[in-house]
Amino acid sequence: MAEMRAHELLLAAFAGKELPLFDLAVERWGPGDEALAEAKAAADLLVSLRLARFTDEGRTVLSPTNAGRYWALHGGFLAFLKEEPDRGSGGRGRSPEAEALRASYMALRLKTFWWSFGMSAAGFAIAVVSLVVALCSGEVPHRWR
Repeated sequence: MAEMRAHELLLAAFAGKELPLFDLAVERWGPGDEALAEAKAAADLLVSLRLARFTDEGRTVLSPTNAGRYWALHGGFLAFLKEEPDRGSGGRGRSPEAEALRASYMALRLKTFWWSFGMSAAGFAIAVVSLVVALCSGEVPHRWR
């Protein structure tokens, strides 16, 4: 059912360039909470597959991306599903555990970078202060004579 909702949303977004998500859901599927939840799930599916994007901060207005426009012209979301290769067989399909490890290691790398950058900046500041103190006290390094 979510695929059919996503198909309808993609075609409607392509037809109107921008689509108020919940207004369309109320018009086509009724004002119930279930219809709104299905519309939101279908829109999130389209966004996660990069066929559409949200254009407002409230994440309620849907706009197709270039890939979404292509698939809307060539059969919609259902045609996209038929053509989509398996995620597990390609090199980009990773397990959630591997993705979590990758994210944690990236966070550690960024923290290490900022610590090393801070130490380098502190070392530079100490060297400049040392040079200023040496010059103000009248000592000239023997290399400069």
